[in-house]
Amino acid sequence: MQQLPKTFCPAKWDEITFNLSYNYVYTCCKAIPIKHDKNNYISIINEQKNNLLNGIQDPSCEYCWKVENKNLPSRRHEYLKTFDIKNFDSYKTNTIQPKLVELYIGNECNFQCTYCNPKFSSQWESDIIKKSYKIFSDKFFFSVDEKNKNTSIQALDTVLKINRSAKLIIQGGEPLHNKLFWEILEKATVKNFAFSTNLSCKTNKEIDRLFDKARKFENISINVSIDSTDENAEFTRYGIDFKQFEKNFDYLINTAPSNVHININSVMTSITIRDLNKFLNFIQRKKTQYQKLLWVLNPCIYPRIQSFDTLKDKHKLEIIEIIKEIKKLDFVYGIDAVESALTTSKFNNTLYQELKHFMTEFAERKGISIPVCLN
Repeated sequence: MQQLPKTFCPAKWDEITFNLSYNYVYTCCKAIPIKHDKNNYISIINEQKNNLLNGIQDPSCEYCWKVENKNLPSRRHEYLKTFDIKNFDSYKTNTIQPKLVELYIGNECNFQCTYCNPKFSSQWESDIIKKSYKIFSDKFFFSVDEKNKNTSIQALDTVLKINRSAKLIIQGGEPLHNKLFWEILEKATVKNFAFSTNLSCKTNKEIDRLFDKARKFENISINVSIDSTDENAEFTRYGIDFKQFEKNFDYLINTAPSNVHININSVMTSITIRDLNKFLNFIQRKKTQYQKLLWVLNPCIYPRIQSFDTLKDKHKLEIIEIIKEIKKLDFVYGIDAVESALTTSKFNNTLYQELKHFMTEFAERKGISIPVCLN
């Protein structure tokens, strides 16, 4: 039986992401972006594929190599669990078409999440333009880039060319606040459609409109972004009214058609994970209301000041015990990656001081209180 190359990852072939607002393209959601250029990005990606076929740790896949170099399970390992080695020859001949196409259609958003940035939030963009934050380690992360003026044209053109059997994922910003999102819903011909949302609907009419448009798809996945509860949520996901969010979520799960599947996607930062116990209770309540619910967790890597390297050791033991309980649940994905990131993190006082400065400035600008003690 043939052996797979030690660096092979199907995601390099199966997934492709276009950030049309800033002309970025990359394979796999964790890969390093390259500038979108119709004349050269395909050749660059093909070179990355060849490296993976020849046992070379391609730099674009740094996210997984860092994990694997610590002898820990990576996203690549998870991907390989379901890979059928009988299909490997097709990958070697480069005849595989992407099974998943992800489009970032614009940064229009009504939230300013602390771990987000101007490329994905128009609220962050306007805030940074008005007055920059004193950030050091993550200064580039919060920088403002020039936008592509032809996003709408490129997005619709890309959507129409996608193979019907591929899964299309739409990201923002906040798609429900972007007119282009509704155009794509109308014109997409794929069977499977997914998008992420902060679910900040003012009325149930927006959800009803969504379900009406969803009828044309065989399957539609709604990935609801929420990472903590109450005051923690209202700080880290600035713009959310948590009580209203829960009302919207309950309406969503109680009225979802059979072809709609609802997931919760959570980013675990050094701030949001401090609320993990309460958040777990929230998740378990929602699971009893909606049996199809899936919970996907991701550890925050960037911005570095909100990674677990700024979580003091005194908090880790309690969190690790909660993680043990979460690992018993059969509807949770990504908890191993969170556990690995937490247990291998090393407290960095320089980053921690930057975190304190950043969060204090953020809180003062918004006139709100930081929900956790940072002393």
